Amino acid sequence: MPERAGSPDQPGVLFVDDEVNILKSLARLFRAEPVRVFTASSAAEALALVAAERISVVVSDQRMPGTTGVRLLAQVRERSPEVVRILLTGHTEIGIAIEAINQGEIFRLLTKPWNDDELRATVRQALADCAIRAEVARLNQLLQAQNASLSEMNQSLERKVAERTHELEAKNRELRTAYLSTVRSCKREFIERIYLAGLLHDIGKIGVPDAIIGKPERLTSAEYELMKRHPEIGARILEPVKFLADIVPCVRHHHEWYDGSPLGYPERLTGGDIPYPSRIILVADTVEAMTSDRPYRRALPLARVVEEIERFRGTQFDPSAADAFLRIAEREEEDFLETASKFDIEDFVAEPEERR
Repeated sequence: MPERAGSPDQPGVLFVDDEVNILKSLARLFRAEPVRVFTASSAAEALALVAAERISVVVSDQRMPGTTGVRLLAQVRERSPEVVRILLTGHTEIGIAIEAINQGEIFRLLTKPWNDDELRATVRQALADCAIRAEVARLNQLLQAQNASLSEMNQSLERKVAERTHELEAKNRELRTAYLSTVRSCKREFIERIYLAGLLHDIGKIGVPDAIIGKPERLTSAEYELMKRHPEIGARILEPVKFLADIVPCVRHHHEWYDGSPLGYPERLTGGDIPYPSRIILVADTVEAMTSDRPYRRALPLARVVEEIERFRGTQFDPSAADAFLRIAEREEEDFLETASKFDIEDFVAEPEERR
């Protein structure tokens, strides 16, 4: 039942507890918050409210007659996975926490008696998380629409490609002259793949809100999670374009860590499972980011960049790609920052025997 009327546009917060006095206390606690407060004294009543109302967050007690908060939150997850789930319990055994995480995938586990400020802050964070998820869902819908449009455009694009074959061949000759003239022992197609992947690796950022892209401070955890989606968004944008098929995995995996660390994304690939162009792009992108001014810091000196590449060689970075940069930095020193091309492409694509 709703404890406080509010605007239909306000998010709903549902509190579940078998003790009426506790529900009244929780309703009073959130009276000043910009939310619609709902309360339920049983799991059945709670599930009915989730089905009937626009509920964004469910806060459930663990110990209730006939069921537990963990089971209720698991049912909420199954029926309405977009709802953020919080568990309140006076029993802090590790088993309950593990069960809550595994079955209910809860947002937070809080103990009773609760701290008012902590509970309000947690619900606010949950609502912010819910809003970000909704935005991601909106962007996914937008992306699907864009993909449909791209698919329709693909046929037209293929015709244009056929019509402009001679022009593209001329452009490719120019690109090979400008960028590949120093490379004679490597395959032309592989070099072009690296070049095109480098040009397109961040195309997925068009699916990330401008407020996050241009934020002058460091991103929050939630904002960073949204930013981490850009490799997959970029890959989906390129997938309908047939002649870029071999570029798609390079774009999707250009933020994987060489050692398979959880810090890599989106699939935590390891070593040789990561496309080689992706490993090259990660080093190049990192160096470019560190040697460029950012809204929250100035460009770093070359010595600091070298230190970071050495530090993460073999963990974040492919050793061969890291070594190629380090050789260039040692050879050119500070002049490296002034050159138009920061990487010797021959070093990157050389056979293993040549790298030694």
